[in-house]
Amino acid sequence: MAVALTSNFAFAKIHEFETTHIKSQAGTGVSGLFMEESAFLNPASLSFFNVGDVYVQRDMIQIKDAAGNVIQKPKNTGVVLADGNQSVSGSLSYIHQEEGVLTRKRWGLSTSTLLNPKNALGVSVRKTKDENTLTGTSVDYYQTVFGLTHALDQQTSLGLVAYDAFNSKGEATKAILGVQHSFADALTIAFDFGGNYKADEISNTLLYRGSVQVKVLDDFYLRFGAFNDKELEEKGNAFGLGWISPKLAFEFALKQTKQKASIALVRNETKMREASFGLSLRF
Repeated sequence: MAVALTSNFAFAKIHEFETTHIKSQAGTGVSGLFMEESAFLNPASLSFFNVGDVYVQRDMIQIKDAAGNVIQKPKNTGVVLADGNQSVSGSLSYIHQEEGVLTRKRWGLSTSTLLNPKNALGVSVRKTKDENTLTGTSVDYYQTVFGLTHALDQQTSLGLVAYDAFNSKGEATKAILGVQHSFADALTIAFDFGGNYKADEISNTLLYRGSVQVKVLDDFYLRFGAFNDKELEEKGNAFGLGWISPKLAFEFALKQTKQKASIALVRNETKMREASFGLSLRF
């Protein structure tokens, strides 16, 4: 039975789900042109594709205390069905997350359309159930995400996304602006910058992150990223690799996050290490 948020929900939060590709870039990618990632990051970019996609992901995570002892082993699983189309694109997603005493089940429905050859608009609606397995309490809520993508040219793109725009019980309101530029299809750099625009002190919620992708062979890519999230009092880095063919893609990522001790978040200092595997089939 769903009840009001308890103190556990007020302070403890599950980390937002990221695809393996985005995890390898430390979360960076609001301005990128992605398929399955559009279900979780910026829904607008799906309109730049004309293919379908099936995506599955599994994450294995360890959280250690300051002494190096493993205190949690969270798990993430994600599935996305996407259909890119320049008139109207759409995707259906499902994620299951377990982190500490919290469990999250989330369904997502995204749609996007090209406003003109260089601009796309997208929106996602998410239905979430968060449950505290220790107290047996749960809460159901909806969130809405709006996104814009602007392709300046074949090398440069901009993105803007507003998460939880109507300030639901999920308390994840944030706006992020991103920019991405590619050099001769061999090197791609990207930056994101944002914060909680509804906070009393926006400066305390700022988010910075950046990434580099290097094409090493015809089908192989190396990726690196770093981030600093003042609202969650976290910072970290990541790296990964991707093998991408016209029909099949395999992604791998390792991400490390240092969480500061926080009285407000009722949390001691911890370190989180994530290993993520993603597989997609395009048709």
